[in-house]
Formats: sequence, structure tokens, C-alpha cells
Amino acid sequence: MVFGKISLIDVHFSLCLVPLSLPQMSSLKKPVQEFTHFLLQRNIAHVVICPGSRNAPFIIDLANHSAINTYSIVDERSAAFFALGIAQQSGRPAVVISTSGTAALNFAPALAEAYYQRIPLIAVTADRPEEWIDQGEGQSIRQKDVFTNFCKGSFDLGHDFSDTDRLWYFNRQLNEAFAICDLAPKGPIHLNFQLRESLYETTSDRVQTRFIEKVQLNQSLSIEEIESAVKELSSSKRILVLAGQLNASEDLSRHLSAFASLGQVVVFTETHSNLHAENFVSTIDRWIMGAGEMAQLIGETEILITIGTNIISRKIKEILRKSAAQHWHIDEGNVSLDTFRKLSRVYPVLPKEFFCALNGKVLSNGSFAKEVLEINQGIAEKASRYLTGSKFSDLSAIHSVLNAVPSGYDIQMGNSSIVRYFQLYDSRSDLTYFGNRGVSGIDGCTSTAIGASFISEKPTLLVSGDLAFLYDSNAFWNKHRSENLKIVVVNNGGGGIFRIIDGPSSTDALEQYFETVHNRTAASLCASFNVPCHTVTNESELPSALQKLFESRSLAVLEIHTPRLENDGVLKNFFSAIKFLKPN
Repeated sequence: MVFGKISLIDVHFSLCLVPLSLPQMSSLKKPVQEFTHFLLQRNIAHVVICPGSRNAPFIIDLANHSAINTYSIVDERSAAFFALGIAQQSGRPAVVISTSGTAALNFAPALAEAYYQRIPLIAVTADRPEEWIDQGEGQSIRQKDVFTNFCKGSFDLGHDFSDTDRLWYFNRQLNEAFAICDLAPKGPIHLNFQLRESLYETTSDRVQTRFIEKVQLNQSLSIEEIESAVKELSSSKRILVLAGQLNASEDLSRHLSAFASLGQVVVFTETHSNLHAENFVSTIDRWIMGAGEMAQLIGETEILITIGTNIISRKIKEILRKSAAQHWHIDEGNVSLDTFRKLSRVYPVLPKEFFCALNGKVLSNGSFAKEVLEINQGIAEKASRYLTGSKFSDLSAIHSVLNAVPSGYDIQMGNSSIVRYFQLYDSRSDLTYFGNRGVSGIDGCTSTAIGASFISEKPTLLVSGDLAFLYDSNAFWNKHRSENLKIVVVNNGGGGIFRIIDGPSSTDALEQYFETVHNRTAASLCASFNVPCHTVTNESELPSALQKLFESRSLAVLEIHTPRLENDGVLKNFFSAIKFLKPN
């Protein structure tokens, strides 16, 4: 993905001569002091610090600062995902700081996730001066640009600040770094600080800091662009709006619902779009599998309009990549996201502004929406009947969990099979859905949820698979754990997704190399971190266990053991049972 260039619309210069809230003593390192000043000026209040020696100047400058919340987390990978969760919930950059060497490399998974999820994360790595790299010094590797493939900007900040030119250049780099992190499309940056010993000296002297403010132009559609779009949309009979991962607002739902009232418009939303209206289809895979041959209606789309980023459904991708649709992408960051190999136009505006500008101008044309929604209603009724008496499995367990969640929760969806099961149920407008779908890895789901819940004012539920939960085993290895976090672990004894997707189940290597069958439990992991965990093994135990989980006033985990060898069969039977037969 290549992000568009940021336009420098206006520049403001200001000097900051020691904010009054700074501690009496600061690190002797001038670049570290400047970095602290930038955090204060930008109102960046959350910093995760991993223990180390090379990063001692940051610890000294930040640890006792009244305006900055600092968190100590040992495991760098977990720490970075914890910071990701904070940034996800606050919408503001969060910082994670490490010492030098391989410690820094552990930030990579969270940075990649932040890059593709467009979350502002600032990774700070302490480093030795460049002349000591590759010279046999301990804890030293080539850290310069090590994250360049998944950062909006990578900055190697030298150690020589002996003259005004070097200080000016350093300040200029910091200004550029902080600007690109927080301007659309948002994303992570990497600051690699070369720090020369001594690392523990302090001073009462303060550096002066210059701040350059970059103001991003707010794009809007011209009258000519609106008229052109209205003409094309009015003459089309099949328009599909597809919503991926979004921080959606009620305004967007309202404007999009009004657009969907047109006869030729169908709106498909994924769970993590957080868009809700009666005329939206929020169960894409369920609709496609239930529609059968009639799913080709979507393949006949004339104009595809996408909003948001990552699309979970592989089935919708397969259909649309074979279609003849022209593709319009609405993206305030002006990013060309050609997911379906049909991209013909990018509108660099907020989605709500795009649909607001069109509503009331486009003429209704055709019955595409009526056909799709009729199918959706029939499938929904059949799905409800099947689930009423379905066998205990991953499918039924997640259905029970979603029905039991109290209103107002944030939901953190685990990856692999979990998030795909979520896609089979109508999303609830009284819940807000999140998930690490930028890169879709299982490596930091729990740590992200713990970070998100720690600063969220809302209660949070993480629904995770067993492998993801065990993989992120150090997520609880910190004291920053919210009492409002509840976790459900669906333990099917291995990577259940490999029994669902095409390919692995037809090989002789399924159980050993794909599914990786195991007998480990979430309960044993929780015990090592003194986290309460309750286990259920059948349908009858589940309702009361869920009730106790949500009534709990502390962090708690519920582990649901499901039948490993039967889950895929139940899912296949579900897809067979929901087939929609159009009335004659």
C-alpha cells in the first residue's frame, strides 16, 4: 500500500521553553527532552516503556511525568500491541519504547497491524551510535529503517548534537515524524534514537523546542463531480456499497441508509464497519452461501462503491473480482485500494460527505435492493431455525455468547475462525466491534484487547480462539489490566479454521502441520497469571457460565471446549440448511 503525499497547507512556528509541568530534573540527552516536549505539545498522553538500559534516558524523562501516563511491560511484542489497543480506542497516537537489539524487532507485528489498520502508533527504539554497529557490541543490530516496509515514516536520529545545524535538523525530523503519524491516512512511525553513554545523567537545564504545525486540506466534491456521479448512479440498475473496517459514526449510517433507499442500491457491511440500518446486509458470507446460484446477482453489479479498509469475506472478493463492475473507492487519505482489480475512481473525501452530497439527487432505478433483501430475509429465518436446535459446536457457542453480551460492550474479535463466525450473525447496533484485521495475525489479539480495555470507558469482551490466546501468552504479564475486561476462549483443540477452509483437509498433514492439535487449556495459562478462569464443556453449562462472566466485577475468562472433530460438519450443515429457494 502506498500512502498519498501530505500537502503542506499552512505552517506555524512556535517556541516552547520548558513546559511548566516538566519534572524538576530531566535526562541530560537533548533529543530525549525534545521528544518529551513533542508529546506534551501534541497531547500524546500514553507511553508504554519496556525495561532496558539503552532507553534509560526516556525512562528518566517520562516515568514520573504528571502529564504522561506510563506503563511498564516486559514483553516487547505484547507491549506494542497493548499500545495499539490504546491508540485504537483513543484515536490518538500512543508510544512504545524499547532498548536496542532484538528487543526492538518484537515491535514489528504490531506496527504492521497499525499500518494496515491506519492506527497512529509511535515506535521508539534506543540504539548505539552508528560507528558501533557490526563491531561486536552486545545488543546491537542494524536498527536503521528496520520497519520501513510498514511505517509511514522511519527516522534515524543521530547522536551528534554539538552544533546548531545538527539540532535544527533533528528538530525538523521530529516535526515531520509527528505530523505524518497523525494526518490522514493515519499510521505508525519509527524513531530510532542513537544514544551515546552515559545514559543516566540528569539536568535541570531545558532545551528550546520549535513546533511546526501541518494542516491537512479537507477535500470536498466539486459541483461538477457531484453532477457526474449523480448521472452515472441514476442510470445504473445495480449498485453495491461494500463497507470494510471503519470507525463509523451515526452520521455515516444515516446518510448511507438514505442512499440505500434507492431501488438500485444494496449495502453490504462487515461486522467491523460498525454500520447499522434495517436496509443493510450485515452477514455477507451467510447471504452468499444461502443465496446459492442467486448470489450471481452480486456478480452483475455495475458500480461497486467501497468505504473503509480491510474486507474479511473471501467469498465476496471472489465474486467481485470476476464481475464487470467499475469500482469507486471513497477514502479521505486518497489511497488507491484496488482490492477487486476493478478500481476506476478514488474520491478523497470522508464517506459521510460523499453520501450526503448525493442524497436526494440520485434517481431510483430498478429492483436490485428488493431482490437482495428478499433473499436475505429468507436466509435469516432459516438460519434462526437451524440454530435453535443445532448441535453444540463453535457455531452454537459463539451464537450463545453474542446473544448474552449486555448492551454497550466493545467487542474485540479474535482472528482466524472466530471473526468469520461473527460474520454469520447480524451485527448488533448496541455493540462496537474491533479486531486486528489490518494483517489479521493471531499474535497480539489478547494484548490489544487488554490495552484497549484499560483506557476505554466501556466494558470490553474479547472472543478468542485457543491458538490465538495461547500464542499471546504474555499478554497478562503486566499490572495494567482492566476489571472491565471479559474474555471468552473457544477451545477446539487446534486451528479449527483449517478444517473449514478449502485445501488443508484434503492433505495428510492436516492435524500435525495445519491444525496443530494440542491439549493445552486457557485455564492453565490463566492460573500462572492469577486470572480467574471458568471452564464449560457442553451446551447446558453455557448460559449460567455466561451470566456469571458478565456479572463479574473483575477481569475474568470463560473457556468453552467444543468438539474438534465435529465443528466443521455442523458449519457445513448450517450452510446447507439456509439455502434460499425463491418462490415460483
